Amino acid sequence: MLAIQGLKCIYDTGARGWAIELVLGGEGDEAVRRFDVDGADDAEMLIEAFDDSTSATFDPATGEIVFAYEYAELDEDEEDEDEEDEGDEDGEEEVSEDETAENEEKKVHA
Repeated sequence: MLAIQGLKCIYDTGARGWAIELVLGGEGDEAVRRFDVDGADDAEMLIEAFDDSTSATFDPATGEIVFAYEYAELDEDEEDEDEEDEGDEDGEEEVSEDETAENEEKKVHA
């Protein structure tokens, strides 16, 4: 597995197609590998995945690119706010103004 140091989106005017270049680093050497992609949207998706990932590796044996992500934990403050919101519910349903007006009309007619 080689660490991906960077990605570059390329439009090849000769082949008239889009490609991604991977800058790979490992064991003191840097190498560049180019892969054709279906279009600019696919290239952009790969670049965004690389930017959002905490690490990215390339396996030359299989040709796989692996993006790893680290998920943030919720702050205790956010959890407390959620519990407070749940505690505010007093069992009464919120009724829109239209429904309130309809209910009042029914009471008047009854």
